[in-house]
Amino acid sequence: MQAKKPMKTKSKIASLRNKIDQIDKKILKLLSQRKDIVHIIGEIKSLNKIEITDKKRENEIIDRGESPFEKEIMRKIIKESKKLQKKGKSK
Repeated sequence: MQAKKPMKTKSKIASLRNKIDQIDKKILKLLSQRKDIVHIIGEIKSLNKIEITDKKRENEIIDRGESPFEKEIMRKIIKESKKLQKKGKSK
């Protein structure tokens, strides 16, 4: 009976990884949409000489995360978004 368990385990892992792949596709699509909006915001800020960093807004976004993992992901997204805005500002 133990010989069958590894196959069942491998099958379960494969199934779960497939679910992760589907979620990742959705995340990447949403991140791409977010990037486009961030770019527009960066242009508006540049034209109006508005600082890229808005700590109050950043904290609001980070605080949406319910776990340390989610909060860290939001910090990274903000960091990359600010890079995009700065890159657009230098054009």
